[in-house]
Amino acid sequence: MTDRQILRVIATNVKKARQDAELTQECLAELVGVHWQTISYLEKGRYPFAITTFARVCHALDISPNRLFDGLPEPDKTRMEKIKKALARKRKPKQALSKPDRISQ
Repeated sequence: MTDRQILRVIATNVKKARQDAELTQECLAELVGVHWQTISYLEKGRYPFAITTFARVCHALDISPNRLFDGLPEPDKTRMEKIKKALARKRKPKQALSKPDRISQ
């Protein structure tokens, strides 16, 4: 799934949540602290917004961030495992050296 497709899924969910909350784009923008055009672009999937904006949108709409991800496909677990296996370290992590005991004087 491309970044653009992900943004479109989130955009659809933001718009639906805003409409369910009976808020205008202008009202949501005021609550989030952005310009109303930012909300418009966000709802069209044109605006790759910051995680802080995402958090503010969730708070303003009083919804879980997970709800805005509804409709995204599950990641390809086989591909993920192959990548993890290919990039796994072959050696054990270094262990911290112990400090020598100090002699009391």
